[in-house]
Amino acid sequence: MKNLLIFLFTVGLYYSTYAQDYTKFQIQRATMFSTYIAEKMDLNETEQQLVYDVMLARVYNSNATIKSQNLTTQADKQVVYKSEYKNAQEKLAAEFGAKDARKMMTLSNEARKNADKK
Repeated sequence: MKNLLIFLFTVGLYYSTYAQDYTKFQIQRATMFSTYIAEKMDLNETEQQLVYDVMLARVYNSNATIKSQNLTTQADKQVVYKSEYKNAQEKLAAEFGAKDARKMMTLSNEARKNADKK
């Protein structure tokens, strides 16, 4: 738990210093995804950081695409979400293999659904 808090603090400090273009929501969402995946799959800090970076890119790119194209319908947004999901899965597959990448993406959806219920 102590290592997790140190990791999250370091990540938060890093992004608040160098990446001012990420919103608080995007950082929280990526942190939620990566923490949930790391807990379920027993990832080390380096692996968790990689998952965090991929998830942050996924959330950021989805949001940026939706805003730049001024998408308002849920169907249009779903196309963007599916595309970013696929991109994230490919990045994770390159590092962890296809099977673990699919599991990570399934866990990210599980984390999202759990958070949305609250």
